[in-house]
Amino acid sequence: MPQRLFEKFCRVKIYGDIHERATDLGIQLPLGSKRKNRLQQIREARTLFIHVPKNAGTSISQQLYGRSMRHETARYYFHVAPDLKNPAVSRFAIWRDPVERFLSAYDFARAGGAGLATLHPRFRPLYRQFRSVNDALDHIEQAKSPYELDHVFRPQSWYVCDWNNRLLVDRLIPLTEITELPKIVPALTGCRIPHLNHTKRTTLRATPHQIDRIRRFYAQDEQLLHAPRANC
Repeated sequence: MPQRLFEKFCRVKIYGDIHERATDLGIQLPLGSKRKNRLQQIREARTLFIHVPKNAGTSISQQLYGRSMRHETARYYFHVAPDLKNPAVSRFAIWRDPVERFLSAYDFARAGGAGLATLHPRFRPLYRQFRSVNDALDHIEQAKSPYELDHVFRPQSWYVCDWNNRLLVDRLIPLTEITELPKIVPALTGCRIPHLNHTKRTTLRATPHQIDRIRRFYAQDEQLLHAPRANC
């Protein structure tokens, strides 16, 4: 089946999301060599870092695994590699204030990417047409599912929670406390976390109405630091 037709059949716009969709449906798909290699690197580090976009994830992935990791959900990892639920594996993610994260994502989207990260080609033409924060807000509010958004606009909760809105990570660390990671994550002891994907910021503030729209759309993200944890 041609790739575009397969994407349409699975109701995704990014081909890599097919594995996420399979996770949603409880279907086991064959894993390619690259996916298997990434899972092995996670096992060797004894650390599962959920790389939420626009949350300094590239820098942390480089320190942990020597490479940037894909934006996979915790649900996906537990689906394809149940052994990662082992208490011996440290599981964490970074949390960022939803307004700050959205504004950074907006600038990233308009620029087509930043540093080592690029915008997915399926979304690049659309996002280049954004002329204001309101255009981006209209886009995310009209989406029927996260699969209709590029990763940078998907809610943080989509990556780190189960379908009952319970956290699937042991630690959720605010971005403002990222310098404390070497004290919190054993695999990062003695490491320094550089900032590799710095988005050139031109949108530093939003109107009160725009902020209200952002916080309403990402309402679950607002509560993540106090969300209950799942029994993995």
